[in-house]
This record gives sequence, C-alpha cells and structure tokens, in this order.
Amino acid sequence: MSASTITVVEPPSLLGKRKRKYVLHLASSPEPTFSDTELPPVASSSKPLLINGSLVANTKKRYKCTHGGCGKAYSKPSRLEEHERSHSGERPFVCDTCSKSYLRESHLHAHIRSHLPQSDRPLACSEPNCEKRFWTAQHLNAHIEWHNGAKPFVCDETDCPEAFAKHHQLRTHKCTVHAPPGTKPYQCDHEGCTQSFSTNQHLRTHSKVHNEKRYTCSHAVCLAAETIHFYPTWTALQHHNRTAHPPTCLHPTCNGTVFASQKSLRAHQKLHEQQAIEAEIDAIHDEDEQPRKKRRRGGEVGRDWKCDVDGCTKDFKSKQALTTHNNVTHLGRRDHICPREGCGQTFGYKHLLQRHLAKHDATSSSSSDEDDAAPQTKMDIDTITGKQYAQRRKATHVLDCPYPNWHVLGPQPSSSSHAHADEPACEYVFSRAYDLRRHLQSVHDVVVDKESVSKWVDDRRRSRVSKDC
Repeated sequence: MSASTITVVEPPSLLGKRKRKYVLHLASSPEPTFSDTELPPVASSSKPLLINGSLVANTKKRYKCTHGGCGKAYSKPSRLEEHERSHSGERPFVCDTCSKSYLRESHLHAHIRSHLPQSDRPLACSEPNCEKRFWTAQHLNAHIEWHNGAKPFVCDETDCPEAFAKHHQLRTHKCTVHAPPGTKPYQCDHEGCTQSFSTNQHLRTHSKVHNEKRYTCSHAVCLAAETIHFYPTWTALQHHNRTAHPPTCLHPTCNGTVFASQKSLRAHQKLHEQQAIEAEIDAIHDEDEQPRKKRRRGGEVGRDWKCDVDGCTKDFKSKQALTTHNNVTHLGRRDHICPREGCGQTFGYKHLLQRHLAKHDATSSSSSDEDDAAPQTKMDIDTITGKQYAQRRKATHVLDCPYPNWHVLGPQPSSSSHAHADEPACEYVFSRAYDLRRHLQSVHDVVVDKESVSKWVDDRRRSRVSKDC
C-alpha cells in the first residue's frame, strides 16, 4: 500500500474565528493547492433534519414556529424570535419621539426616518423640476417609473382596460366604477359581507368579527368541559355568561342569590361589608356600655354622598338617593300624581303616594258595605305612574318599539320570534338604537342587525323632525 500524508490547512480568519481543515493525501494523488481566499470544498449533507419532532429533507430552515396553525420556519433563531412577537403581541422597540412601537428594530429605524427632514434623504430624483428625495433606491426607481408613465396597477375586472400608477387610485376606481354607490376603498372579502371601510386598519378590525373562534368562556365550569364553546362576538359571550354563569352572591346568609349584572352583585356585596363593620362597632359599644344612637335605616356606614346645599346636612349611601333628595327637597319636584278622579294631589316619593291611595281605599270601603266585597285597587307601578308615563312619552322625543311589526327593520333570518298581527303593541319606548336592539333580543327573542336598527331609527327621527317643522 502506498504511503499517505495528512496536511493541515489553516484558512484566513473569518470574524475572529480560525477553523482548521485536515486533508488526506495519497502518495499517488497530486497535492491540492488553495489560494488565500478559497476554502476546500465541503461535501453537502443530504440527511434530513429533525424539526419540531418531524424529519424535513433538503432545508436550511430548521427553526420552525410552534404556534398552532402557523407553518413559518427560519434559518436563524433570531428570525424566529422576531416572528413569535407577531403571535404574542410584544413590541419592544419604541420610538422616543412619538411612542410608536414595532416588532423589529429595523422597522423602528425605518420609522425614525419619517421624523427627519426631506433634505437628509440621500437619493434625489434626476428629473427636471422635481425635488423629491428618497431613502432607498427601490423607492427612487418606482418614482422614476412614475415619471416615465408606468402604470403597474391594472384593474382585474372583466372587460376593464384601466391601469393606474398608484395602488390607491386602483382602489378608488374599483369602489366607484365596479361597486354599488357609497362603497369605500377597503372592502371586506368575506362571503356575504358587504361592509367597506375608508382605511385598511378599520378593515382589519372588522375582519375579526368573522372569526367564529374569537372569544371563549374562561369560567372554570366551561374550561373543565370536554367541548370548548367559542363565540364570534363579545355580545354573544356576555349573553352566555349571564345565562350560564349568572352573578351569584356566595355569602352564607344569601343562599346563592342571583343578580342580573356584576354591578348589582358588587353593590350587594358592599352591603355585607358595611353590615360587618356596623356589627364590630356595636360590639365595641356593648363593651363600653355607652348609650347607642338611634340607628338610621340602612345604617351609618357607607354614607359617602353628602348634600352640598348650604345648611343641609343630609348624607346618603348612593348617588341616586342624593339626586332624589335634591329634586324633591330643594327643587320641589312632585312627580307622583294621584290617579283618582278629582284628587290631583302630587307627591315627591312613591311611598307617600301609596299611603295616600291607601287612605282613598279606606274611605271608600267604610262608606258602604258593598265596597267591602269590591276588589281592591291593584298597587303596581302601572297604576301609580301609568298616566304620567303616557304623558312623558308624548312630551319627549322618544320612539316606540315596533313589535310585533318588527319586520319593518328588514329581513333578519337569524331571528326565532314569530309575531302575530293580533298581538298587542309593545309599550316600550327608547331613545337609542342600542337600547332597542337589547330590548328586542331579551324581551321578544328577535335578533336584529345593528346597521338595520340604526338606519330605521335615523329614518324615524328625520320623519318626526319634518312633521314638527
């Protein structure tokens, strides 16, 4: 066997690192020679790489995103780290001038240029009478092509030969020529959706509405279930929370009392806290054997709303109670009117009206024995304030609920209500389209589109103003 030798080749240093190459020479083989800038060829490996638990052949992108539904892969871990910020929402690079934040440092550097004057841009347009300057050669070349009459943005509609130099010109052409009147440049491409917007940001915000898995319930009961339920809108999720997980008081004395909203539950829990404080105060008085003050209704703790009228020392536990006190005591309002014919007395508080009506009933029952057998007047809110409510409806600019003729709002295939013509008209009145939508859904089980309700309310208000004029 012929003799062989091993030669150590030391190539020039790259980035401060020197790598040694060992080459085996046979006696019969000519000795290879390398220049100062060339490295001996290295055989490429065709073995597949193990990326996130799977073998991938013939690829340099070994760093793959592990986010669900994302198939992005990168050749450097730094690129993968930048990409993962798009999923987490982290934007660590912040502009010191305007506080805008970005995912990548290169994006921040590009943005900082927008705060510099145009004279700092190194590349100037060579066309006569044009003073435009640019940061990159790509933007300069696109600008020069615009001078030369280039129109790269071609309309893709059938039998339309139009072409434009700017993309926004093409968008304007599509929404004015090939779309219904009133269409804005950025149109939603979701099937069955005709919404359009003036900016791309508004379109991206709107596109989230079509995501059927946008919201999910975070309640412990739903998380423990085998099937996870998703909701496309925040309103649908809140409706689920109110029906499946209503706000419940866990105090031992309440026996699981349920409330309509979290606000009502918090107000109720505040009462428990105040009662506990008052119990501690009573215990202290019992130990000191001091005479107690006469306790007011509702207790003494939590009376944070004080009347600011000079000479008035009243304090209350809620803003509503303070407002009622101010209207009745200092402004002289008497909104509760006796409904009995020929009486006409007015009262500031409802309980005073109820006491007055009780006297009417006592007088009528004592006048004859027949009155004892007659049914007593029903003491409900409709009897007490019904007349006044009807007068207020005529006096103020409010609109009536269209039920059962809710079809005037437009066809709504998602509604499950089947109103009949002989059903009595709904006496609910409102001043906002939002209140009407919530009322139709909760009371009449009618789900109406937001845009349809808003359009109907605007039309009714315009027609009422025209009649008044």
